[in-house]
Amino acid sequence: MADVDTNSDTDAPRVVLVEDDVDLRELLAQCLSSQGLAVTTAGSGLELYRQIAKEPADIVILDIGLPDQDGYAIASFLRANTNMGLIILTARSRVDDRLKGFTSGADLYFVKPVDCRELAVATINLARRLSAAPDGGEGQTLPTTPSSDPWVLDSARWSVHSPRGLPVRLTAKEFDLVVALTQDPGRAVDRTALLEMLDYANTVQGSRGLDALVSRLRRKIEAAVGEAFPIQTVHAKGYLFSAPIKQL
Repeated sequence: MADVDTNSDTDAPRVVLVEDDVDLRELLAQCLSSQGLAVTTAGSGLELYRQIAKEPADIVILDIGLPDQDGYAIASFLRANTNMGLIILTARSRVDDRLKGFTSGADLYFVKPVDCRELAVATINLARRLSAAPDGGEGQTLPTTPSSDPWVLDSARWSVHSPRGLPVRLTAKEFDLVVALTQDPGRAVDRTALLEMLDYANTVQGSRGLDALVSRLRRKIEAAVGEAFPIQTVHAKGYLFSAPIKQL
């Protein structure tokens, strides 16, 4: 079962540290927490998937040599299905290993043994760069591109198509969010209702998970199709989908 660090700073970057060596995992988690990071740990790929299904993180620090799944495959999955920052931390130091890590989607690559302070600073800087990207925080919205054509939600393929017809594949959580917001386009959906529909706890952490999901989905779709995805934040209420959409 995964260990959870109890850093109570709700503004701290959220990190999942994936390391199968228990002693090293605990040592790194304590050190990273002392540097201002909110750290959750996992000892396997399965534990990682369970963690991020419950609550997305800002950064994943990933060991390659895990007992249940190849770390490079996990990295590729995370890059294809999430917008979380990804740091590989491994004993593999060959150039070919580094290249494979970056090709799999790593933002940074560290070789063990690592100075925890250096890892912490790099993690914090990466989290800041990600949060400074367009629509990096709750309460911000991106300008939308007016169009007479609707967005299209394809339930069979779990994808959304821009008005220009460009498709974006969605994760299960992203798809559920879009479905929840597009049952009645133009009408705000209450935050509490969204938390329940998306199986987030009605807590500060659950609310942050919802905000992170919305933010990452906006960035993902904008990057893929070149225009903003029209999920708008409604102050003190929740979110609404502000454009026409057709469901297949």
